[in-house]
Amino acid sequence: MPAPRSRSARALAAPISRRTCLGAALGLLGTATGSAWGQAAGVTLAQGAASPAWPTQIRLDFEVSGRYGALPVHASGRLHWDGLETGHYDATWALRIPLLGGRTQRSRGRLLPEGLQPLEFSDQTRRLRRLELDWPAMHYRHWRDGKVERSGPLQSGAQDQLSLQFQLAWLMHQGQVRAETVWTLPVLSAAGVEPWRMRVRANETIETPAGSINAWKIERQTKAPEESRLSLWLAERLHYLPARILLQEPDGDWADQRLKQWPRA
Repeated sequence: MPAPRSRSARALAAPISRRTCLGAALGLLGTATGSAWGQAAGVTLAQGAASPAWPTQIRLDFEVSGRYGALPVHASGRLHWDGLETGHYDATWALRIPLLGGRTQRSRGRLLPEGLQPLEFSDQTRRLRRLELDWPAMHYRHWRDGKVERSGPLQSGAQDQLSLQFQLAWLMHQGQVRAETVWTLPVLSAAGVEPWRMRVRANETIETPAGSINAWKIERQTKAPEESRLSLWLAERLHYLPARILLQEPDGDWADQRLKQWPRA
């Protein structure tokens, strides 16, 4: 009998088949802030200063490799950001695995001085999962295939699984970040709200299909060996969006996404 899978891996695999489980792993990203949209240790926010230029639109293409069990997987991914002039945003992550299908995540919401405030998140594989965030009521609802499956209270600054990437980039823009900075971020997913601790490790040079890139490595601090490990490399040249994303499961499964080419100016 095979060894039981970790709680995080089972949660990722639950809504989809084995063939697209890696797609679930590739879509994993967790969420945003505590009482001040990102409680940080060892970071000084720029008080009253204008934010660095934030892109109105950007599209990043990724080359994806991974392994699920004995199955090697190669795929392509695309991250798209549209920061609308109305004070709203629309972000999409699309993954395509040859012969096996794909996955599309979409986050829409407001742009506030403190960062992103998601209003709706959708996750489409063979089934549709959707989150609605009602900020006036401080309440969320999780829908699956048109039916409410879970609801509960929101935490201030909560992000969905996709908006986390952009909220981290926003925080990097605003702060004077150095090694060992830590942000505590509540993650909103189908399972509810879970606080994550994201630690800045160091500024490194990484190799990607787009070439060598200087980027800040940020890791999720896990509490138990059965939790998934998530590492992000956020590049200043990409407005601190990820140049690489690495997910490692306790059972040996992994997914590695690296920037394929530089976005057009």
